[in-house]
Amino acid sequence: MSEDSSRVDLIICLQENDQPIGDIAMLDIDHKNRNSAVRVSIFNREFWGKGYGTEAMSLLLEFGFEILNLHRIGLNVYSYNTRGKKSYEKLGFKQEGIVRDEIFYNGQYYDSILMGVLKDEFNQN
Repeated sequence: MSEDSSRVDLIICLQENDQPIGDIAMLDIDHKNRNSAVRVSIFNREFWGKGYGTEAMSLLLEFGFEILNLHRIGLNVYSYNTRGKKSYEKLGFKQEGIVRDEIFYNGQYYDSILMGVLKDEFNQN
């Protein structure tokens, strides 16, 4: 993976003790069309809701827009993940579409929400 220029994979660690608490990735980097997809995961519930994912995503978006000179970054979030959707909206992501009933989780179907942010939308935050 380290030699794959179409992706960047990082570990999210606490600043005070370098404890790994999650991971984040920029995937399918398309330099010609200046776009990419991202994903983030915080491993343990004790670290949810503390802003770590939002901070990590903000730094990754800054890298994508400022260093890689991307124009658009997208992601998918499942409809049950309301905290994640709110975090993405705070960073400038906008809902672009819905894939209905894409995942069967805990005995129920959920939609996949397609979201994207453009460079100028992120810079407004």
